Amino acid sequence: MGRIEEVLGHKLNDTDMNRRLFALYRDFRDDSVAVSVLTNIQKYKEELLAYRGTPAAPITTNIIEGMNGHIQQRLDSICSFQSVAYARLWFNAYILKRRLTKFTDAKGKFRYMNGKTGVSQTKKERVTLPRYF
Repeated sequence: MGRIEEVLGHKLNDTDMNRRLFALYRDFRDDSVAVSVLTNIQKYKEELLAYRGTPAAPITTNIIEGMNGHIQQRLDSICSFQSVAYARLWFNAYILKRRLTKFTDAKGKFRYMNGKTGVSQTKKERVTLPRYF
């Protein structure tokens, strides 16, 4: 996972990224989990690299730590789930809600994002999103 983070954590041109991902595949081709992760990266590469189309977009953010904090607060009040299926359903709904909620606290050069959703900033133009909330 550390090597994948090295590849995705830097702004690389397509040639360098493909070269590094192929090197990972070569090193871990016998590991089915690693091959599955690399396949998903390749499958969703266009979406993973969508930030390139946004001028002055940061390549790293504190969003993961923020998300972890919110999830921790929510899970403190939940003692347990009835099953793994219910836990997955809850997490999927939570992520959908977070990605489709409009930004309200953006400051500085990202102030223009207030009133927009995370998904609306990263989705393809031809994709129409259904209304969930």
